Amino acid sequence: MSPINVLHLMNSFEDASISRIVLRLIKYLGSTEYNWHVGALNPAGKMRAEYSQSGAQVADFSKQNGSAEIKSYLQEHNIQIVHTHTPRTILKVVLAQPANVIHISTKHLLFAPKDRNWGLFHALWDRFSLYIPNQIVAVSGTMYAQILSQPGMQKNRVALVRNAIPVEQFYVPDQREAFRSELGFSADTLLIGYSGRINQVKRIDLLLLAFSQVLAQFPQAHLILAGEGDLKPQLQAYAVHLGVEHAVTWLGFSSEIPRFLAALDVYIQPSLNEGLSLSILEAMAAGKPIIATRVGGVNEVLTNEENGLLIPAESTSAISNALIDLLENPKKRQKLGEAAQQRVGKEFNIQAMAAAYGSIYQKLVS
Repeated sequence: MSPINVLHLMNSFEDASISRIVLRLIKYLGSTEYNWHVGALNPAGKMRAEYSQSGAQVADFSKQNGSAEIKSYLQEHNIQIVHTHTPRTILKVVLAQPANVIHISTKHLLFAPKDRNWGLFHALWDRFSLYIPNQIVAVSGTMYAQILSQPGMQKNRVALVRNAIPVEQFYVPDQREAFRSELGFSADTLLIGYSGRINQVKRIDLLLLAFSQVLAQFPQAHLILAGEGDLKPQLQAYAVHLGVEHAVTWLGFSSEIPRFLAALDVYIQPSLNEGLSLSILEAMAAGKPIIATRVGGVNEVLTNEENGLLIPAESTSAISNALIDLLENPKKRQKLGEAAQQRVGKEFNIQAMAAAYGSIYQKLVS
């Protein structure tokens, strides 16, 4: 059988969960059975070079008439599967009106109205767009159930493939002291960390407020935030307002997430909504104790008081109480971190995820 021509279509080439998942699919499924193409509606982003190095053909669909470009590209390269990853890219494929092309879309997050500005509009379009592709892939069991609950949704159009990571890449405990030293932290600093987008749905504002309360009890604590996003300037000003700016480091984009995680004492994710968070899986693989809100697919990877602490969303007191609990109890931190590492290694390794996508591709084409 000839290799299958697959085009992954994303919003941009920025380093984010979606772009990393696509790169890993290319790497772990290989080029024997697939010819890979990766396109974006915005050409910016650090991942573009990595896609080229992986052997994928990279396409820029940022011109004004992007849908016409996409249609032409699909025809020129005999694309058999177009794999979209956002509601916006689903719309572009619809406008391109491709003939005889299978359309798969992975739902990485189902928007709720509170997740962003114009949230109700985005939530409505997000759910309407579920009916457009030939195949929908849900990244968590919770999302799978939510999609199937939509009126008239056909079960054979929806597949469950849980997010996963290359677990072994994220455990580098030997880098702990070196990375701390590079950032200017002493051995006795209690480092609390977060990795991901700095935007509305992540509720970093609540984390900063809770941290201001924690700092009064643990003056040696420090919060370090890895990531970029549209709310970063506003939240930096908020940290100044709270009087905690001296104990908060805005790391920005980092290509050294395994070393960043190794340096931490506690990892926290206070999101309002999640699909199945790669950042949480990475912190688990690093053997870190994790505090996360009980949203989306988080329940599928963390069990409260067993391999992490689960807290209600939008609760400043829950965040501060959980942080104080772990900062006071180093033995509990170790126990939760070890249990988290064991769980992610058994159930969320990248090989199984890649094989599941490969099965979907092969089945639909054949």
